[in-house]
Amino acid sequence: MSRLSQAKILALYLLSISSFFASLNQNIYTPVIPLIRDSFSVSINLVNFTVSSFIFIIAVVQIFLGTVIDTKNQKRLLIFSFILISISTIVCAFTTNFLLFMIFRIVQAIGAGIIPLVTINMISHLFEGEARGSAIGTYQILLTLAPAISPILGGILGEHYGYKGIFLFLFLIATVLLMFIMYVFPNNEKNNLQENSSNFTQTYRAIFLNRVGSITMIIGFFVFFIHFAILVFLPILLNDHYHISLQNIGLLYLPLTVSMIFGSVIFKKIQKKVALKKLFITVLFFIPLLIIAFGCLHTKSIIGLSIILFMYGLTIGFAPPLFSTIISNEYSEHRGAALGLFNFIRYSGMAIGGMFTGLSVVLPSTLVFIFCGVLLFLISLYQYPSIKNRSM
Repeated sequence: MSRLSQAKILALYLLSISSFFASLNQNIYTPVIPLIRDSFSVSINLVNFTVSSFIFIIAVVQIFLGTVIDTKNQKRLLIFSFILISISTIVCAFTTNFLLFMIFRIVQAIGAGIIPLVTINMISHLFEGEARGSAIGTYQILLTLAPAISPILGGILGEHYGYKGIFLFLFLIATVLLMFIMYVFPNNEKNNLQENSSNFTQTYRAIFLNRVGSITMIIGFFVFFIHFAILVFLPILLNDHYHISLQNIGLLYLPLTVSMIFGSVIFKKIQKKVALKKLFITVLFFIPLLIIAFGCLHTKSIIGLSIILFMYGLTIGFAPPLFSTIISNEYSEHRGAALGLFNFIRYSGMAIGGMFTGLSVVLPSTLVFIFCGVLLFLISLYQYPSIKNRSM
């Protein structure tokens, strides 16, 4: 392996670990939602707001950063993001005021929002063709470990050390990664920077005119909207319906954990042999069926729930690298902005999905998730003719 190839592989793993940590900040919090509610003596809706607002802030960061990311020093952006996360996690760990807690969760979200766009943009510039798909697959495998491992880790830390232990853990990891990026990560100021003469309106007009890219973003919104609705709903389901402890709630995410990793691995292997269009069409119609199955079976038994989550996790692990690869391939001139818009759309979906789960308080959860599955199926069916007649 040449020195250049080794440098690219090292950069790939460093960037992937950074995104892993950004996702960890977002997802480690989910299993302790009931604990946060009880510790601050606030309503579950306020706690869910801290989850949804975190995702929404990440989404907003994507849209503003996307138009300028290709003209900025991306190492400095990473350093700035880790400084924000370090400060905010310390405050969240020790404050007893819920308003202050919410404010610094937002600060933490700003730091976490910078990381994924910087990392995926740099990877897309480093690799081309099938190598890009493979690199994004590797990136997604590591990224998938965060939402996969974090519920388990969050449940264990929350059980033994409370929510403070979770934020102190995040502070420790942020500090280590900050030092590592400052002194080890190469400075890319002259490597990836390029002039961007298009203004905001022209850039996003060009992005929306790409039919394949637009369809991918629309489908991505609904996939991640429903996915996060399920993630936020699960701890409440397991705690209130099945009467399972916080630690065991984390462990019961394991079927979803393992299958999401498998899904990313499968994409990395199969994208070299099967056209992206065929893979996209398969995802369009398989995910809705699994969501409908979840709606029908989630209250029946733990075994049935685990089986559905495992199968659903395979497709959710498969979908993000597929969507990101399609976006990266479709946009060469405005790749950073397109990836930023895609991140904005999917994180917006997550934020709304977290609040949408609140409908289960007034409507049967079975009806809520069956409706979501049917809605996604109809959207996929509507978009199918456009996808079938286009190359990817």
